[in-house]
Amino acid sequence: DNFLSNKGQLPWPVEKGLVVMRFGKQPHPFVKNVFINSNGVRIATEQGAKARAVFEGEVLEIQIIKGANKTVFVQHGNYISVYNNLDDVYVKKGEKVKIYQEIGKIHTDSSTGETLLKFNIFRDSEVQNPAQWIYKM
Repeated sequence: DNFLSNKGQLPWPVEKGLVVMRFGKQPHPFVKNVFINSNGVRIATEQGAKARAVFEGEVLEIQIIKGANKTVFVQHGNYISVYNNLDDVYVKKGEKVKIYQEIGKIHTDSSTGETLLKFNIFRDSEVQNPAQWIYKM
């Protein structure tokens, strides 16, 4: 209930960042006439940046997804926030986290120099648009 009542007021999952891919149907960045259906947002940030919890909750799962580095799932009642593309994880499964708590260090691609956090919000298994939840996203 607290998570839902803060819709549109949650802090960004990074201290500084710029959304480089929005939620929903997006044009492919390189291939004309091709679209991507994005189930979250991608936020470009600075090298060494940390992902941080957007709300208090409990670490539900930590996964290592091939080609996507580490991913942390934080449960907030019926909602889950997902922090993807982490090199280092600072939390453990079952740990209670506080708002703004550092979740992990965001990966920087060695070939492009890009530091991108892939961020998602789900209600049960239903994908949500993070821009409707995060303040001024």
